[in-house]
Amino acid sequence: MRSAAVAWIVAVSGLLTVGSLAHASPPFELTGSALGSGGLNARATGADASAAYFNPARLSRADTGLQLGWFVLNDAVQMTLFARSPAVDVPTLALNQFQGRFPSLPTEWLQNGCDPMQGGRCVSRLPARPRQGAGSSGNTRVYQMFGLVTQVVERWLTLGIYGMVPLDAFIQGNSFFVDEREQFFSNSLHPELYSDRLTAMAMAFGASSQVTPWLSLGVGVTLSLTNSADAGVYVGNSSMIPETLQLGTKIKVATGVAPILSANVTPLDGLDVSLIVHTPQQMEVATKFSTFLPNGDLQSADRTATLAWEPWKLGLGVQYDFLRQATHRLGAVATGTYALWSDYVNRQSQRPLQGYGWINTLSIALGVRYVYDGRLTGGIDAMYEPTPVPLQTGRTNYVDNDRYGLAGSVSYKFPIAEKLSLRVGLVGQLHILPQRSQTKIDPTKPPYAGQSYSQLVVDEWLDGAINSRSEPIPEANGLQTNNPGWPGFSSQGTILGGGLHVSLLY
Repeated sequence: MRSAAVAWIVAVSGLLTVGSLAHASPPFELTGSALGSGGLNARATGADASAAYFNPARLSRADTGLQLGWFVLNDAVQMTLFARSPAVDVPTLALNQFQGRFPSLPTEWLQNGCDPMQGGRCVSRLPARPRQGAGSSGNTRVYQMFGLVTQVVERWLTLGIYGMVPLDAFIQGNSFFVDEREQFFSNSLHPELYSDRLTAMAMAFGASSQVTPWLSLGVGVTLSLTNSADAGVYVGNSSMIPETLQLGTKIKVATGVAPILSANVTPLDGLDVSLIVHTPQQMEVATKFSTFLPNGDLQSADRTATLAWEPWKLGLGVQYDFLRQATHRLGAVATGTYALWSDYVNRQSQRPLQGYGWINTLSIALGVRYVYDGRLTGGIDAMYEPTPVPLQTGRTNYVDNDRYGLAGSVSYKFPIAEKLSLRVGLVGQLHILPQRSQTKIDPTKPPYAGQSYSQLVVDEWLDGAINSRSEPIPEANGLQTNNPGWPGFSSQGTILGGGLHVSLLY
C-alpha cells in the first residue's frame, strides 16, 4: 500500500510540473462521451475509454478492449449584425489626412471593394469585404473516435486512451480579432467558443487504481501540439513583392500535456461520488517575422496566437442506482462543473478589457441510466451551461450564448465467445443556443463624450483632424468606425451531433 501511495504522489507531481505545456480538448467538452454511455454526464458515470479524459478514476471499472466510433457534428450559429448609419463610415477623404491611433480603411472599400483601373484611390485591386460576409459557422464535421482500455496489474493499474480526430483536417485555427482590427481580415464576427475550436484533434491518456473496494484514484493528461514558426523575408523591391520576395522558414512542433486528477468514492451500495480536476489547457502558435530590405533595413516582430483555451474546471458527479435487481438497474446521475473563465485568454493572447472581464460559470447536467441484464444500456441527459461572456456593449465582440443540451445513448453487448463480446451503440445530441442581443455604447454621447475610454468602441478618425492647409475637417467629427460589431448584434443557433461506436471487449 505504501509503495502504491508513493507512486501516485510522484505521478501527480510530475504531471503538475509539465502543466505549462497544456493543450486543449474543446470537442470533448462539447460532446461529452460519444464513445459510450457517459453522455453529457461523463464526469459522473460511464466506464469506458472516454473516462481517460472525463474521470480517469473510473477506468478501473471499464471493460478492457478496443473501441472505435464515428461522430458527425453540425454547428449552426447565426449572427445578425444591426444596420449601421453611413454617418459612422470612415470616408475615403481620410486616406491622406488620417489622424487616429491606427490607420483604418475607407468603409466603401470594405463594402464594395476598390479597383484603381476604375478610378479607385487604392494602389492595387481590392475585393469587397462586407460585414459578416465571411463568418465561420455552418460547418458539418466528421470525427474518427478511438479508445483502448487495458489492465496492466489487476485492480492496481488500468490504462486508457480516448481520442477524437477530425477527418477533414488534422488541426485548424483562426486567430481572429474581436474588435475593429478584424476589418483588415474577414470583417466579420465569429463564435468565440465554437467554430475553429471544434477542429482540433483531441486526445487523452489516463490511468486508474482501485486502491480499496470503495475508493479508486485516477490521473490523466490531454495531448496536442505546440507550434512555432520563424519566417524570414528578403524583399528586393517593395513594389514588386511577388517577383522579388525570398522566404526562409524554420518550423518546430512539440507535444504538450495538461494534467487531469480524479477520485471515485462508493460510500454506499449503488452510490458513486466523483471529484475531478481539469487543469488549464491551450494550444499556442508562436510566429516570428523578419523583413530585410536592400537598403539594409532589417526589422522583426513576433506574435503568439492562443487557440482553444480552456480554464481550470472542477467537477462533482453523483450517481445513485435506486433500482438494483439481478436483471434491471435504474439510476439517476447529476454533474456540476465549475469553470474559472475569469482567466480567459483570447486568440491574440490578450485578456478581456477592464470592465468586460469574463465570469466563472457553474454548469449542471442531469440524467438517468438504465441497464438490462448487463447487456442493454440506455441513457438520457439534459444540461445547462451559462455563458461566461458579459454583454458586449464596448469595443470587443466576443460572441457567445447560454447553452441547453439534450443527449441520448443506447448500446447492446453481444457475446461472441467465453471472454469475448461485441458492443454496438448509438449516440445523439442537440444543443440550443438561445437568442442573445446586445447594443453598443456610443462613446460620443453623454456621459462618455469628451472622455477617453479604451474599453469602448474606438473612434478611428479623431475629432479635430486637419488637412494639409491646417483647416479642420468636418467629416472627422463624431464617431467613425469599421468595427464590424457596431452598433450591435444578436446571435443564436443549434449544434446537432450523432454517432455510432463499436467495441471489441475481452
